[in-house]
Amino acid sequence: MPRANDLLTDPVDLDEAALSDASNESGASDAADTRKGIQSVEVSGVIISALCDFKFPVALKDLAAAVDMSPAKVHRYLASLVRIGLAWQDDQTGLYGLGPMALRMGVSAIERNDVVMRAGRLLRKLAIELRSSGHLAIWGERGPVLIRTEHGGPPIISTMGLGTVMPLLRSATGQAFLASMPRSAIEHVIHAEQDILHWDDATVDQLIANTRARGAAVIEGDIVPGLSAISAPVYNLDGAVACCVTLMNPKADYFQPGHPAFDVFLREISDFTQSWGGAPRADDGAFDAADVSQDSAIKASSVKASAVKDR
Repeated sequence: MPRANDLLTDPVDLDEAALSDASNESGASDAADTRKGIQSVEVSGVIISALCDFKFPVALKDLAAAVDMSPAKVHRYLASLVRIGLAWQDDQTGLYGLGPMALRMGVSAIERNDVVMRAGRLLRKLAIELRSSGHLAIWGERGPVLIRTEHGGPPIISTMGLGTVMPLLRSATGQAFLASMPRSAIEHVIHAEQDILHWDDATVDQLIANTRARGAAVIEGDIVPGLSAISAPVYNLDGAVACCVTLMNPKADYFQPGHPAFDVFLREISDFTQSWGGAPRADDGAFDAADVSQDSAIKASSVKASAVKDR
């Protein structure tokens, strides 16, 4: 996060900046201002960002320390931010937090930036880049339901289509949900499939542990013989699983750990998660591709070219 002092050296509040801009208006200066922007607005953005980072109402002195400004300067900015609803001050404690306008802006941004829609674009990109087929799945009443498919490589003969409910324990998509959703929410599906497969709880627990440690669910030929598949979850801002992104390739071991496609897939999922701001809930014990070993993240950028050549 940029420091406020890097943006504005003089203790100017919002009203003073507006008056200064108005007094200097001319054709030439308008063009310059368009390029430079308004520094006081940028400083306000730093303060708002810090309010977001604290996650709870904060004292003026702590907020000032976080943005490297004097409390007096921060107080002047907060006065204006409170007036327009971007900040809020508790009448009882004097602590500051985000205001109703900030909430409205956040809700509007979410409505215009649906994570499942964006994940669909990520699926298409990955399918083309890794020359694979793939699908997007959301959680339904009976398990993972396919809602979108993409084909970027050799055709794969399969009965899976839109609306298909994937197995929870034996598919890459299912295992990604299994390892990332609260156990209580999917217990009924787990038990139903355990009865069919004759798996005990220890087997399921080991599957979950292995998937989380790997950072993605990887399957070899369990549903379609000879098919390599990989899947990982995408999270909403509230930490719930929004959907899972799955890729399939007819090359054996194509998505196994240590292979270029595995590293590229994890890196793209991690970058997407960070750009969106979603993250798993800590108390769910879910996994996140961004939490896998640093080796995969570091290797990914250097293996993209290898992945292309290896096709």
